[in-house]
Amino acid sequence: MFNRIWHDIWIVMFVLLIIVGIVSGQALVIGLGVMGLIVAGVSWVWNRLSLEEVHYERKIEQPRVFIDEETNMTISVVNRKPLPLGKLNVVDEVPDDVEVVDARMSVSSSPNSKIIMHNTSLAWYERIRWEYKIKGKSRGFYRIGPARMESGDLFGFFESHKPVERNDYILVYPKVVPLPELGIPAVRPLGETRGGIRIFQDESRPSGLREYQVGDPLKIVDWKATARMQDLQVRTFEPSSSFTVILVVLVETAERTWEGYSPVNLERVITSAASVASYATEQQYSVGLFSNGTPILADRPMRLNPSSSPEQLTIILEALATIRPLAIGPMAPQLEQNSRRFPLGATLVVVAAILTQDMMSVISDLRAKGHRMVVIFVGDTEPPTMPEGVILHDLRGYFENLELASEFGPR
Repeated sequence: MFNRIWHDIWIVMFVLLIIVGIVSGQALVIGLGVMGLIVAGVSWVWNRLSLEEVHYERKIEQPRVFIDEETNMTISVVNRKPLPLGKLNVVDEVPDDVEVVDARMSVSSSPNSKIIMHNTSLAWYERIRWEYKIKGKSRGFYRIGPARMESGDLFGFFESHKPVERNDYILVYPKVVPLPELGIPAVRPLGETRGGIRIFQDESRPSGLREYQVGDPLKIVDWKATARMQDLQVRTFEPSSSFTVILVVLVETAERTWEGYSPVNLERVITSAASVASYATEQQYSVGLFSNGTPILADRPMRLNPSSSPEQLTIILEALATIRPLAIGPMAPQLEQNSRRFPLGATLVVVAAILTQDMMSVISDLRAKGHRMVVIFVGDTEPPTMPEGVILHDLRGYFENLELASEFGPR
């Protein structure tokens, strides 16, 4: 604003020079005023054209990384016109949780952000490129951008600004730790049986119809086929011998919602869940996810059907990376309601920092219905006594040691 006022004063002075020259009959004074206005006019036109055909590009080589893993980010500007730029200032916004190595940084007016600063000049048809290493310091989904370019005329009379609306994003996966290092035994940590895996009918793999037999559950009756054939028909399914693991991730870290949440305990839960998902995938198990947390881009509980596809681990890690800190509601009633959708005989791995009486009742009921139950407890207090047959892994000591060494927790 100050520069603009100063420039306006100069233009007024040139006009006054012309008037004084006319009144006094001094041609030299008139010429000086006219030359000043010509320079101001050229500067105005130059400024208006300065950012035309100037393009800003940002490219992130690998937009999905693990915590503290580096990836390359390239920033470039190109001037695609025959008019040079005597100065070009570029600022690009970056979240605080994304570190840009060896960049010139400054404070941003936006909360939880900083800006990368570039000052340069551009000849006609010139391209300039800057290369950086970036890494995520905490799990999450981060926006990089927007950027803004500033330029002007060669004489510094005028300034122009151009926003760059295009944003890029980087997803930082949660930390994954081998189960023995996490404090979970390497041999059958999820209660896998020695003598092989039991065979169940997989309701996600229908194979046909047959006549109803005494003892068949009503939920597999095909009522449309029954009406068409005038005889009670039930759906049949292909058998499945895969070991199915459902990760039950409890986001709540306090007994009452108004108490807020514990960032440290939440990261303990997410790290443990990601590590179990990685183990189950390595064992070629079918893995699913159910959580009362919500991802950043959704407003409903997180549910992923079990799958043994190679992409399933990536999908689960992406979901855990973006999970928000506050639960959509208590887990106990949601787990009880959704447990009907879990495959028969599936192993449910409950990862929690706090276990209420209601939650313990649901765990006991699910165990009684034939599910193998595993509880991974990461809270600050003593875990409750588990019902008979429920496997407990208490990981408090592991995380407390890491936190004392400043090697874990939100940064």
